[in-house]
Amino acid sequence: MAKSGHFDQLAHLLTLEADEEEKRLAEQSRRPGSSGEKHGTALTRLVIRDEHPALGGRTVATLAKRNQSQPLPWNRLSVGSPVLLTEEGVADQRSSRGVVCGRNSQSIQVALAQLPDSDHERPTYRLVLASDEIGRQRQRAALQDAKRAERGRLAQLRDVLLGDRPPRFADAELLTPLNDSLNDSQMSAVRLGLAAQDVAIIHGPPGTGKTTTVVELIRQAVRRGERVLACAPSNTAVDNLLQRLVNVGENVIRLGHPARVHPELQEHTLDLIVDAHPDVARARKLIREAQILRNKADRYTRAKPLPGARQEMRREARELISDANRIEDQLVEHLLDTTPILCATLTGLDGQILRDRMFDLVVIDEASQAIEPA
Repeated sequence: MAKSGHFDQLAHLLTLEADEEEKRLAEQSRRPGSSGEKHGTALTRLVIRDEHPALGGRTVATLAKRNQSQPLPWNRLSVGSPVLLTEEGVADQRSSRGVVCGRNSQSIQVALAQLPDSDHERPTYRLVLASDEIGRQRQRAALQDAKRAERGRLAQLRDVLLGDRPPRFADAELLTPLNDSLNDSQMSAVRLGLAAQDVAIIHGPPGTGKTTTVVELIRQAVRRGERVLACAPSNTAVDNLLQRLVNVGENVIRLGHPARVHPELQEHTLDLIVDAHPDVARARKLIREAQILRNKADRYTRAKPLPGARQEMRREARELISDANRIEDQLVEHLLDTTPILCATLTGLDGQILRDRMFDLVVIDEASQAIEPA
């Protein structure tokens, strides 16, 4: 009962936080367009200058003012910000959720699951700062999973973390340091981490080399043939961990939206690794062919088309897109199965990507800065 109450209380606090944020965003959305821009939480009267496909079926749209010489006003929409895109002047239109992936003084790029449909010849759009609802949904799901677990590894770890049973440790091994600069205290922490069968904590004052120790722990685990999931609460902390692993030549993939990753490290993201693969060029070609067929099916012609011709073109387009998605999915599965280290933020772990993959070691750097539901 005590366990249930613990997780119920955390879920209640998450709901309070979400309600407050939704209230604030609702107030912003009710402001006139100029007011939203004045407060930096919205951009209004935008047009779509360009759009192109991206990994995972997303579309990257470039938005700007209709007057191309007019710069965007000051705003809080930075790279990585969650946003909502809505056509202006259309009542009850569903917004398209996206993430800012690039910007300059004249335009802003947004990665969207799909563009909003428009019946107008020259539509304009409103882009508004949004809450990170996806991350919050993952936290709620994690709380429910931990609360309901009755047996298995999740139940075991939950009981250890709540103090209901002690953590277990195997005998510590003698290790040859991969980083010769580590001191005895750091190597002792590495041995503790490798000996832990449930959980171990590496702690110390700032500047004492905790992340350096964590990197050594990860590398030693990989040398033992283990698969490692390396996490941290923030994108900055994950990027720091990723940079250190890359610097020592480890094979690692960064999960999460590339827009939230430091530009110098984006080449290590799953999206960009997949995008650079030769097989994806074939998938992109299939998508272009599908778009041509769709445009042809939707185009008005004076001559009446043969019965079912438009439907057949749309069917062929759907098949081409399905083939393209299958190529990408197979490549993603291969990369995730063969890469020993995956890096992500705690709320950036996508169950649809990881599926039921198992890891021998999970590391959370800067764990004291994480909120418990994450």
